[in-house]
Amino acid sequence: MIFTNLIHTNLRTNILGKNVEYYQRLESTNAEAWELLEEEQAEHGMIVITDNQLKGKGRNGNTWFMSPSKGLAMSLVLIRDFSIEEAELIPIAVGVAAARMLKNRGVDSQLKWPNDLMINDKKCGGILCESKISNQRVYQMVIGLGININETKDDFPNDLSDTSTSLFLESGHTHQRELTCAIFTTFFEKMLDDLESTIDDWKKYCAHLNKKVSFSHNGVKHQGIFKDINGRGHAIIEINNNIKTFPSITLD
Repeated sequence: MIFTNLIHTNLRTNILGKNVEYYQRLESTNAEAWELLEEEQAEHGMIVITDNQLKGKGRNGNTWFMSPSKGLAMSLVLIRDFSIEEAELIPIAVGVAAARMLKNRGVDSQLKWPNDLMINDKKCGGILCESKISNQRVYQMVIGLGININETKDDFPNDLSDTSTSLFLESGHTHQRELTCAIFTTFFEKMLDDLESTIDDWKKYCAHLNKKVSFSHNGVKHQGIFKDINGRGHAIIEINNNIKTFPSITLD
């Protein structure tokens, strides 16, 4: 069970995380956050968190596996005006904040563009940012974060056991999920007012900078060298000696 008082005790924020909505089980923390927004029951900085996420959402309609009462499944609500360019950098900042949290817990991690947390070439978490736009401005955003915290090898389904890991498996001991939530939120709040500075930090954590990557774009498979991300967080990839920029692809 998640104890919200332990989140509050460990928070070092001015706004984010002061209101925590806890549920024993949910289909999706992102979906619940949007429902609260539509019902005008959400406020800026609210955290929606659950012990058991049944249908965690990933990019492109994928689902995210979570072992009940062992992983971190949370969504953070932002009700704030952002330009499109600023909003595109928020997933970059989220990745850096999550990687710093894992480092704080004693584990080095890497980031796979655009939304995966990796440890030793295995996936330990993912990010999904969803937003609402009006007049070319983002006015609401829900940041979904799922991280494997205390899962053991046996907790993962057979098809994921060789490609997934957890903070427990990498550190050798269990971790308080409330503390990981509080540390992430604290790191992230510090980045919100200086999103551009997170670009260089993200590159330091990038798992595939200047390495060969493969991906699909408009139904066509491509291979290239991942060279950089630009000022909007878009991927810059060299393909056959040509530099191309991609705002939205998923690496294989």
